[in-house]
Amino acid sequence: MLKKLMAKLNPPPGPAPQGVLAVYTYLDHFCSAIEHLRSTQEVESYETFTPTSYHEVEHASGFGYSPVRWFTLVCGLTGTFFGFALCMLIDLDWPLVTGGKTPGIYSLPAFVVIGFEMTILFGGLGTILGMLIMCKIPNPKTTILDNRLSDDRFGIFVPNVGPNSSQAKLLKELGAQEICEISGT
Repeated sequence: MLKKLMAKLNPPPGPAPQGVLAVYTYLDHFCSAIEHLRSTQEVESYETFTPTSYHEVEHASGFGYSPVRWFTLVCGLTGTFFGFALCMLIDLDWPLVTGGKTPGIYSLPAFVVIGFEMTILFGGLGTILGMLIMCKIPNPKTTILDNRLSDDRFGIFVPNVGPNSSQAKLLKELGAQEICEISGT
């Protein structure tokens, strides 16, 4: 089962990408290019690259809410349940008599702190796990198209088009500093 999960999370490398990469210097030009590509259907598919995450790019790309929040919710609720269950099970062996009442459900207010701490712990770990799974990190098979994209430039990669195609000319018109051809070797 673990092998199936790892195979799904880390698929074997496919053929090397080929197409054109439009390199942008300014975030504004990059975002307006993404919005234009989304509004017109001149480019079938494309992939964007940024040195870090920007809310402007997420907004221009039309991404919805991140699915990572569901990892956080589920793991946080699991942590709450686990924290209270841990205290209740410990209370069976070592009763916590509160106000002269019988142990068990009456000791519940004393367990809130442990439940809260487990919620925070599991929620935080679930967020990190969700981010790693959804971003497919680590992925040693990732191809770096241009080193500048991890430093200070933005890029739009359009697969299966040439540097003299109408899509490449459109990207140049939308403010690309440079159009690079990415060969499949």
